[in-house]
Amino acid sequence: MPVNAKRERILEVLLYVQAHGEDETIKHFNLKPETLTRYKRAAKDQYDIEISENPTSIKKIIERYTEKELAAIAEGGRVIPGQDPIPVVDFSGQRIRFGGITDTHLGSIYTQPDHLFQAIKEFKKEGCDFIVHSGDVTEGMSRRQGHVYELSHIGYDAQRDHSVECLNQWDKKIYMISGNHDFWYMQNSDTGANIVSDIADKLKNAEYLGHDEGNISLKGRATLRLFHGTDGSSYAISYRLQKLVESLTGGDKPSILFTGHVHKQGNFFIRHIHCFGGGCIQTQTKWMRGKRIEAHTGFWVIDAYVADRGISKITSTFYPFYC
Repeated sequence: MPVNAKRERILEVLLYVQAHGEDETIKHFNLKPETLTRYKRAAKDQYDIEISENPTSIKKIIERYTEKELAAIAEGGRVIPGQDPIPVVDFSGQRIRFGGITDTHLGSIYTQPDHLFQAIKEFKKEGCDFIVHSGDVTEGMSRRQGHVYELSHIGYDAQRDHSVECLNQWDKKIYMISGNHDFWYMQNSDTGANIVSDIADKLKNAEYLGHDEGNISLKGRATLRLFHGTDGSSYAISYRLQKLVESLTGGDKPSILFTGHVHKQGNFFIRHIHCFGGGCIQTQTKWMRGKRIEAHTGFWVIDAYVADRGISKITSTFYPFYC
């Protein structure tokens, strides 16, 4: 018998010993007891392999774990006496790729439509399934002194039509919420005009989820929440997201949180929530510069892997515009 074949035969027999014991092995392979003894001695002397003399212990271990758990142990997991079986984590799942934008402020002189077009072009190239927008779709019209001079498109109709023209570059689903800038039209109008809802109605595949926040179900197993808010920037980029997550009750927590309003980008894992600061498409305004507030101009492409128990993993890329 060739050397390799002989070695494989010995290993096959002795592995069977570990799982089933010597008596069962002798019957299964039709061996003589002395042949089995010789195999064990050869394994130890020639191949430096020693088989346990206590197959009963091996059986008990095997009985205690599932096939998946045994595979995890074989790949480096540890059996710890007194603790529950090793959990097997499956990081696979159905990938959903989406693009994330927020604070486009369309109608502002500080928003360059070309930045939005470049983002949409990248979303198409990367094969995004849909886009999310976390509010301040339009610049709106506040009563702040001098604000009218910062508008490229003045008035409800002009900003609505400009937004529809820009966002129509995207031909798949887009989910949107409104922010505080969009809300100015509702506050200052007797008719309660909702400009983002109006924009969504005029787009081919848009869905308006509500003012300030809205939820999207991912395959019925995870929730993606869009949030805008009315608070201000924090000194630490993560702090706003931390406080927001702290305010959520356990049963109300989403799997993914994509936020707008403060024009900051960041990716943090807080209380088992994948949190994203969406950044912005608008560049730093004169008002922001006066308040010493930085603008993180750019957009996200995010891959969420949805498994039976929710999100198994997330990968993400932020695309900055160096304005």
